[in-house]
Amino acid sequence: MRMRVIASFIIVAGFILLPAGLSNAEEQKKVQLLVVHKDQSDEVSTQSSEKGEDKFQVVTVPQKDVSSTLSKLNKHEDIEYAEVDQLVYTQAAPPIDTYFNQQSQDFEVMKILEAWETYHPQKEVTVAIVDSGIDLKHPELRSRLIEGKNFINEEEPPFDHTGHGTHVAGLVGAVTNNKMGIASAAQKVKLMPVKVFEGKTTYMSTVIQGIRYAADNGADIINLSLGSYSNMKALEEAVEYAVDKGALVVGAAGNDNEHAVLYPATYSNVLAVGSVDSRDLTKSTFSNYGKTVNVSAPGTNIFSTWMDGYQTLDGTSMSTAIASSVASMVKQQYPFLKGLQVKGVLEASSTPLKEVELLGEGLINAEEAFRHVQTKNRLSGLTSVETAVEISKAGWSSLESKELTIGGDRVNGSFVILASGESFPDSLAASPLGAYLDSPILLVKNDRLSQSVSDELRRLNPSHVVLVGGENAISKEVEKEVNTLSMETHRIHGADRYETAVAINKVIPYSSNKAFVVSGQNYPDALSIASYSGGMQYPVLFVQKEKVPQSAMEYIKEKNITKTYVIGGKGIISEEVADNLPGDYRIYGLNRYETNYKVHQTFASKEWDSLYFATGWKFPDALSISPLAARTDSPVVLVDGDNNDSLKKSIELLTTPSTYHILGGSGAISIEKAWEIDRFMSE
Repeated sequence: MRMRVIASFIIVAGFILLPAGLSNAEEQKKVQLLVVHKDQSDEVSTQSSEKGEDKFQVVTVPQKDVSSTLSKLNKHEDIEYAEVDQLVYTQAAPPIDTYFNQQSQDFEVMKILEAWETYHPQKEVTVAIVDSGIDLKHPELRSRLIEGKNFINEEEPPFDHTGHGTHVAGLVGAVTNNKMGIASAAQKVKLMPVKVFEGKTTYMSTVIQGIRYAADNGADIINLSLGSYSNMKALEEAVEYAVDKGALVVGAAGNDNEHAVLYPATYSNVLAVGSVDSRDLTKSTFSNYGKTVNVSAPGTNIFSTWMDGYQTLDGTSMSTAIASSVASMVKQQYPFLKGLQVKGVLEASSTPLKEVELLGEGLINAEEAFRHVQTKNRLSGLTSVETAVEISKAGWSSLESKELTIGGDRVNGSFVILASGESFPDSLAASPLGAYLDSPILLVKNDRLSQSVSDELRRLNPSHVVLVGGENAISKEVEKEVNTLSMETHRIHGADRYETAVAINKVIPYSSNKAFVVSGQNYPDALSIASYSGGMQYPVLFVQKEKVPQSAMEYIKEKNITKTYVIGGKGIISEEVADNLPGDYRIYGLNRYETNYKVHQTFASKEWDSLYFATGWKFPDALSISPLAARTDSPVVLVDGDNNDSLKKSIELLTTPSTYHILGGSGAISIEKAWEIDRFMSE
């Protein structure tokens, strides 16, 4: 394994590696090195969930040993190069706009400057300001304007004569860092002026026209700093029309300090915004409130653009505009999000305000909104090894006592399973064992027990640790490390992967006469039945494409197996092999994803807690979740990075659960794909 190449002169201690013979190294100043390993073509099929995680390694050494360590590393035949890791400094700083000091408190409580540190707009976003128009010549706004419409007088441009729309527009998208005026949270948004007011009132029919115009002309976000206590069916239909086109509609709760929310903000598909005072994070004295408010934003003493200048105003109109600006940031950063998804992000990422009631989920938090897009419903770590640890933490607060017979010896106590994160057959055969023991499966890579796995073993404190596979799968060194934790180890293995699978099956007291048969040469189809084998307690047997290994055939006869489910097509397991199996029933599709769908069609129960989504290109994540999925009969859906056909069919088939989890980091399932799944689930 790769990590062996530096073992001769570096001592492994978790993720930190120190030069040998320096017991007081931690007292010295350390320097971080980046080691880039040469590609290992023979490891491609068993890569873990994070693409390229094995290629790069971080090494920490005392400063005085940097030169000699680099020299040794760069001379090694398996290392491409090593270099000193460099510090990167954030460039986020308060904007230099003249009046930003009047906005700084609002920006601070919403964590906007922090969000700017990772804010890299990927696409332009258009925000329709459905209001009194905009000062089309204002120096803070004119470069942001695109074509709009005046619904009060269609012969004239949508020019603002009252100031309200201009004030709102500045909060949404004023030019930032231009050494004048104010700043807005979102940068380089397009502002679409849609004039529906001339004074303080207008007809709802005019607002409806403005909403539909904005939706038809490509508005990503429609800002409605307006409203009425009276509903109209046509208004509801206009909002639905815009939402169906993917737009986010943002509406003001109202300024009457009433336990009521204006239309259209009160609609469930509108982001309803209440107002807080950023100085003490209390409800603004004027803000309406109620159960249909989704989030809150500053709305007291808000400084923004005005006719030929700037002005301070109070109101949920201002809160709504600020919410639209943060929503624009999210949409710019992640343009694949639909409007309702952006709404959900802002709600879920808001900062709860314990002293404020009925103002939604809390105060908008821009920094947390970015983080939420990346982490929603994910069970993941930096590597597949750490993802397995996170799954363990999510599934097991403690372990229950079980009994197991290993090598003729009866063993009682609590168990954790260790499996290889690099060799799929032994590991996947452990799925029903994990379910039987109600035990997590933790992964081992690179002949070492990682610090995260060691910490998780300490947390769970099992009396027994089962090592699946021979010393080529899990080294003797790993076994010794486990023993130092005062945990008894038991190794289950055979002469090859086929015998190891049989050995695992023999320690489980199956009562079924049915078995799953999968390829021992190709892992994808085995992933599809990993959770079902555990939940149904059917043994998993591995075969070759053209041959049933003797160990597997002997097990079938010994256990009187009368029905076998052959998973995969004839290109994976031949017809001749299937014919030699008792009561064979083949389940397959055109590819691994369709096979996964067919498996769900055959075995999915009617009640489960969650759906789990795992990449179909690598095996560790689907393996690690199998005991937890088996406990609740929760299906594991394999995800293709390019095609959604089988994914959609599986989700349509498995419609019961209201929750789901994405397994692994973005290297396993991309952020965009995760949000596609989110959309399919909601549909």
